[in-house]
Amino acid sequence: MDDLRIKRYRDKINYIIDKVKELPGKPKNDLEKNGIFYIIQTSIEAMTDIIAMLIKDMGIPVDEDSTNISEIVKKRKINLELGEKLKKANGLRNILVHRYNNVDEQIILDSVEDIREVLFNWLDIVEEILNELSQ
Repeated sequence: MDDLRIKRYRDKINYIIDKVKELPGKPKNDLEKNGIFYIIQTSIEAMTDIIAMLIKDMGIPVDEDSTNISEIVKKRKINLELGEKLKKANGLRNILVHRYNNVDEQIILDSVEDIREVLFNWLDIVEEILNELSQ
């Protein structure tokens, strides 16, 4: 894998880490709440971008996000529960992007810690895969 490709992975990984590590669960005002929603949305987008990149680098045809998650879980023998949590996070991202079905914003705010845990667990696996692909 070339240095530019590794840098693209690192940029996305670092974005997730930098934004999610100190993400508050209880906003003080609407501006902070909207910031939390934006960070969750863009961090999950970075996660799905990493998945698509890994799928491509593993020689698997890239598809839509849910299928890509299923493929990487299957090929890498990743814990099925984590795979389902990744899909759920992707669904939450879709809700944030489209703000449909009169979404209960408190449900999103209550899931901040779960999202953080899923993303950090996923990044541990990404590091393992990158180490293998770089050899």
